[in-house]
Amino acid sequence: MKILIVKPSSFGDIIQANPVINAVKKQWPDAVIDWLVFKQWKQVVELFANIDNIRVWDRHGGLKAFFKILKECNGQNYDLVIDLQGLLRTAVFTKLLKAGQKIGVSGMKEFSYLLVKEPYKRNKKENAVIRNLNSLSYITHEKYQPEFEIDTDNISADILKIFDLKQSNKLIAFVPFSRGKTKTWKADNYTELAQMINNYDKDIKILLLGSVGDYGKIRYKNITDLCGKTDIKQLAKILSLCRFAVGADTGAMHLANAVGIKNAFIFGGSDINETSPYGNNSIIISAYLPCSPCRGRCKFDTEKCLNQIKPDKVFERIKKWIK
Repeated sequence: MKILIVKPSSFGDIIQANPVINAVKKQWPDAVIDWLVFKQWKQVVELFANIDNIRVWDRHGGLKAFFKILKECNGQNYDLVIDLQGLLRTAVFTKLLKAGQKIGVSGMKEFSYLLVKEPYKRNKKENAVIRNLNSLSYITHEKYQPEFEIDTDNISADILKIFDLKQSNKLIAFVPFSRGKTKTWKADNYTELAQMINNYDKDIKILLLGSVGDYGKIRYKNITDLCGKTDIKQLAKILSLCRFAVGADTGAMHLANAVGIKNAFIFGGSDINETSPYGNNSIIISAYLPCSPCRGRCKFDTEKCLNQIKPDKVFERIKKWIK
């Protein structure tokens, strides 16, 4: 059985599709599983156990890159192709593939359902992790429990030594930065939260994680700024060594949930039903306003809405994880 999972982007969405791999292996233990991903997110898929081949699509390469990866995949003679992206670009790709069976995902957009079969109509209250698994269920008529599997065993954590940090249970992570103001809690709130944590346990070290453009945005004495200092694999390793993570609805936070640590998501302009982390390791902290989740499309000041969540409220929710 040769299977191709089409899920090229983005960081958090790819993480939420990870449990499909374990479900496939339970259904067909000897299956060959390939994953189609955009070049920039290849390292995310490299963290996944039980992936046989990563098919890399250069999204900036235009039609030449499109037909190159199409030819590569067509040479594999897949038995099953699952388009978990559900957009026009991936639907065209899937439509042109030679495969025994093709299926999409519920809630396919941009008229992609005209090209690839949509297994179920979208349930707006359904979590993305379950929605991804349901595409496989449509084929097999079986139900699957979500199981994440992220492999960080062979990844070095030497970056911690560079910053004179020890691998101990005194490390926690802040992952504050996300695209869009409606998802980003103010830097001052994180600084105040860091102070509360420091007052509660002076030995706790906070690691600030983000991209190179986020470096220096949050400063406090017990915060070590690692923004731009890690690649995705190192990020996964560092998160796996932390006691817990606090942050926005972003890919790195979904990675924190997938590696199995406790995590607190501060939700603003996101659809909580769809994008919330799956499992018992997570708590969701939201303003719970009547208009929430607004997703940045309403007349109200959504940044102001998010910042109605005060640091003391967050601290009370995570305090049990500190000691």
